Amino acid sequence: MKVFTVLGARPQFIKAAVFSRLWRETGQEEVILHTGQHFDFNMSAQFWEEGKLPLPKYNLGIHSLSHGAMTGRMLEGIESALLQEKPALVLIYGDTNSTLAGALAAAKLHIPIAHVEAGLRSHNWQMPEEQNRVLSDRLSTYLFTPSAQAGAQLLKEGINAKRIYQVGDIMYNAVLAEMAKSSTLAQIPQGDYALLSLHRQENTDDKKRLQAWVKAINTLAQQQRIIMPLHPRTKAKLKSLGLNLSVDVLPPQNHRNLLELIKHSSFVLTDSGGMQKEAFYLAKYCFTLREETEWRELVDLGVNYLVGPQTLLAAIENCDFNSWPEGKPYGDGRTGEEIVRVLLGDR
Repeated sequence: MKVFTVLGARPQFIKAAVFSRLWRETGQEEVILHTGQHFDFNMSAQFWEEGKLPLPKYNLGIHSLSHGAMTGRMLEGIESALLQEKPALVLIYGDTNSTLAGALAAAKLHIPIAHVEAGLRSHNWQMPEEQNRVLSDRLSTYLFTPSAQAGAQLLKEGINAKRIYQVGDIMYNAVLAEMAKSSTLAQIPQGDYALLSLHRQENTDDKKRLQAWVKAINTLAQQQRIIMPLHPRTKAKLKSLGLNLSVDVLPPQNHRNLLELIKHSSFVLTDSGGMQKEAFYLAKYCFTLREETEWRELVDLGVNYLVGPQTLLAAIENCDFNSWPEGKPYGDGRTGEEIVRVLLGDR
């Protein structure tokens, strides 16, 4: 069975590495297309250099464009590749422009689609990610959900239950596998520090909001050391506005090193969906720099706090860091195996 996998962004590479290894172990065929959405070496190429993924057969090199232009060019390139490959299935991950382009190209060619991380909703239609994930879900044949809540959301939207498979979070697979390896981090930061990640469009592209975050983070930094692997887009935005963060800056880290930084931190500050879960898997409280999250289960468990620039400091001050709740809303770390079983008709 030939699967055609569409990838474009760092979190997708991490998740795809889990499935790709398991799929190849069964003797099945996979063709990988990289749209080029993340083009910085530390954000993409390292995954192939480190051997975590087979080299992509197709690399479209599409990036740094408006949402419409980017998605349109991706759609054209993916369609061309699909016409050549004639796969049995197109596999997409998450909620990027690459995800939507893959879904659209496959649907128009009547090729079945499997969507990993289906059913997630922030309910904020201003977010490109929300648009991408909802439309991709509507087009998909197999909807692989990370939680019961995600499956319930799809049923609420009128999706046929036969298309929904609750398999857990494939990122949990990746975290368990990576933590079993040695870190290449040259030096683990000593002492008490918070780990910061800030890159989403709604936080970086709005000048007033970015200024407010810089002010809040710099105020926190007066009493708490903060370490930040700096995303290329955030670096560019800060430079263009003449803004400075009072944090210890690191270059973008590979996945294993990032997990090590999370593990040794006191808590996590992030607007990343992936880091919210990684913090949870490593038993760290997370303060999400957004007004909403698609990972609602973590908010309900009380380990993830949604904060704004004006509420960040109070949320940290009021958090009880000495307790940790029970519960595993995202499965047991065998999501990749479950997806393979479904696609091969064994479940």
